[in-house]
Amino acid sequence: MKASTHIEVYRKFEGELKKRPFRAGIVALSGIRVGFRRKLPALLLYAIPAISCIVTCFLVNLRFNASLGIPGAPSGSGAQAGALLEGVLDVKLLILEFVERVRFFALLAVTWYGAGLIAEDRRLGANLLYFSRPITRFQYLLGKFLTTAFYGSCAILFPCIVVCSTAAFASPDWLFVKEEWDVILWTLAYASMWVLTLTAVVLTVSSMVERKTLALVGTFALVFLTEGASNVMSEISNEASYRLFSLTRNFQRIGEWMFGRPSPLNWNVEASFWVIGLVFTGCMLILAQRVRRMEVVA
Repeated sequence: MKASTHIEVYRKFEGELKKRPFRAGIVALSGIRVGFRRKLPALLLYAIPAISCIVTCFLVNLRFNASLGIPGAPSGSGAQAGALLEGVLDVKLLILEFVERVRFFALLAVTWYGAGLIAEDRRLGANLLYFSRPITRFQYLLGKFLTTAFYGSCAILFPCIVVCSTAAFASPDWLFVKEEWDVILWTLAYASMWVLTLTAVVLTVSSMVERKTLALVGTFALVFLTEGASNVMSEISNEASYRLFSLTRNFQRIGEWMFGRPSPLNWNVEASFWVIGLVFTGCMLILAQRVRRMEVVA
């Protein structure tokens, strides 16, 4: 029996190969597609932030409309201007409350989707496939980082952009942008800092274990146990500075400083920035070391 080749099933490749593809982006896109295949977790994690974003936008628009409709006050009068400025301050508080509200859901989203990214690769041996391709440790880590950060951004950063845009467009004569333009910048900076720090923490825990469930437990234990321990030490010693050991308390102090809100935490905000910076740097160093070991094994 002679072997035969059916040439008609082969088609000539008519595309064009990219010489330098963004490999980290390819890793990130594949991770995002795999994560969103399961619709129920996405619905549970993002439904409340989406509803909260819609309600906040409605309240922002309603507040500016109420400041315009002062009975008996002519347009452009002092009473009208004072009401508009008061409305701007109220909108600023609404944005701060919104950020504090959705911050917890960003933690849930980052932890749920990011906990298994590196842990499952180690358990299934996917790192053997990754590093057998022309991909560096930095590209691999950046791809996983972008994947996790995207999930966190969907819970807090993108909704913050929507709320701030609503406040800008709903304010008469762009008053919110003129008077409180720094609030928009601080809001986006705070949301980005929260997402980046959580991403680094979650991926670090994920790189140390080989199962997603262990990474989930480890991340929540790291965040909430440090919160509880810092509160206990602060109450026993009557010294608020022990709360510097808590990740969430440091972000609370930074947020209150950014939005000009009085804080019950009596330490300098520079200390919180130092803590967050050290946590992020330490996580990245550990991640680099763990990924290096994965490449050696591969």
